Amino acid sequence: MFAHNEEKHIVNSISSVLDSVDVNLNKLYVIANGCTDNTSSEIVKFQLAVSSDKISLIELELGDKCNAWNHYVHNIANGSPVHFFVDADVQFVPGTFGRLSQCLANAEFANAAAGLPFSGRNQQQYLDMVKQGRCLFGNCYALKMEFIEKIRQKSFYLPIGLGWIDSAITKIVNRDLEDISNPKEGRIIYDSESGYRFDSLSLFSKADRQLYINRIVRYRLGKYQEKYLEKCSFLSWPRVLDKINASVLSDIKSNAKWFNILDRYFVVKRIIKQNQKLEKVNVPL
Repeated sequence: MFAHNEEKHIVNSISSVLDSVDVNLNKLYVIANGCTDNTSSEIVKFQLAVSSDKISLIELELGDKCNAWNHYVHNIANGSPVHFFVDADVQFVPGTFGRLSQCLANAEFANAAAGLPFSGRNQQQYLDMVKQGRCLFGNCYALKMEFIEKIRQKSFYLPIGLGWIDSAITKIVNRDLEDISNPKEGRIIYDSESGYRFDSLSLFSKADRQLYINRIVRYRLGKYQEKYLEKCSFLSWPRVLDKINASVLSDIKSNAKWFNILDRYFVVKRIIKQNQKLEKVNVPL
């Protein structure tokens, strides 16, 4: 479970996981990355309250989901046959993890199982994207250990600073980490009764409005980053996206008339702020 400043939702999400799993749960790792609120202390209080040895808190200084994903995949994931990746602001349909685990075990060629959205204003659109477009979303999905081993063997890492994470993971899963033009069949499966719910954002909440704007800006930056990543093989993706961000910034400034106000102001602002952080990031070669 990836958590960044989720003190309001973290306990409900962890409780929902524990209510939705079966006896096959090995460990729930909650990776608090770059939190500046009480997320970690809320997790510790919950651990003490339920006296569960199934919950493990991992704290990372850098607030970046790709970095947290890389840390789990390369440093934590053990030999369990199936590994779930979930967000810390959603709740899960009872039985989701057991059913998706079984579906994945029964699907010879599948690399991943995608949870379905059971709420949200755009629920039908996202359902169609999973069922017809073979997509997965970071709210809830599972990877086979065999695919994680392939990621490790090929030394693949998600670039730190990436805005459109779900798209990148969907691509590597559907293409078996191979540089081919079209997705392979049957790499992402789903179960019609398994997935997650979340509370819709409110226009009357200042915090929700800011969260929505931040999300839109992150996705827009991700689209521009993706255009540069598409020119590279998966295994040559940069570990940190500060240079690609600089290229996107140059594109916007030199061709301003082709970009809307959201890009010219909010995306530019995000790049400048993000690159101040990314330029200080050191990753092993």
